[in-house]
Amino acid sequence: MNKVIENSLYQTNPARFQELRRYVGEFNTSYNGNNIIQDDIFNIVCNYVKKNGKHLVMFRFPVHDDDFCAFTCIREGKLFTVINSYLPICKQIFAAGHELYHIWRYISDSDDSLPNSGSLLTAEDLDEETAKQEDVEANAFAALLLAPQSAIIEQIDIYDINQKSIDLDAVVRLMDVFAIPFKAMVLRLYEEKIIDNRTAGLLLKEGVAEKVKRSMKKQNAAFRWQKRTADLVDIGLLPLLLQENIEADCLPKRRIEEDVQVLKDLNVWETEE
Repeated sequence: MNKVIENSLYQTNPARFQELRRYVGEFNTSYNGNNIIQDDIFNIVCNYVKKNGKHLVMFRFPVHDDDFCAFTCIREGKLFTVINSYLPICKQIFAAGHELYHIWRYISDSDDSLPNSGSLLTAEDLDEETAKQEDVEANAFAALLLAPQSAIIEQIDIYDINQKSIDLDAVVRLMDVFAIPFKAMVLRLYEEKIIDNRTAGLLLKEGVAEKVKRSMKKQNAAFRWQKRTADLVDIGLLPLLLQENIEADCLPKRRIEEDVQVLKDLNVWETEE
């Protein structure tokens, strides 16, 4: 059995998977409705935290390292989430959904590990092959949120895809719709019993990456979600907050100079003429 399937929550803990499915359904009702989320996930994460009376600062900036995807930590009661904008957009989207799981568990008081150790998401954890229980659950949560069952069935009908003969081209078309990585899309189809274990294994066999690229080119699909946004730097209100600290003279001069230099290095600090 392929590791993506073998290590999935659906396979290792069906009861917990169904429990998460129910939680995700409730979450969607409150914070998303019936929309296909795609890159709106970043706004949804921020809105969820705000509506629950917490404070979140989300940073998106490029770290030229494919192994680093995201991390979340808590400092002085505030949540900080960093997403590596150097990654393909579909991986940034999935990483945000993954981190949302940790944030959701923290806010719902069902887990206290986030304040103690934070959450670090690596490529191995994101690639649906991790065996770490918490990351397995976070991946399942993200995939259920980004590609809900009802939307998958609806889109299969819209694109006139034959459920009885799902092939690689069909998976690529659905990748384009839901903006998630190929492996995650195959797993969702398997979880919904749209494809069987044999078909999933064939779709996930070694060397499939090149076939996926050819299919994307042939269909002109999913390219928008494979782009890297290495020039994207979004650090929210930090420049404004630093300016307020400068004006209030509430930080030591050396600290101010260091913080200003960091923002200058990121090209997000504007000096007045």
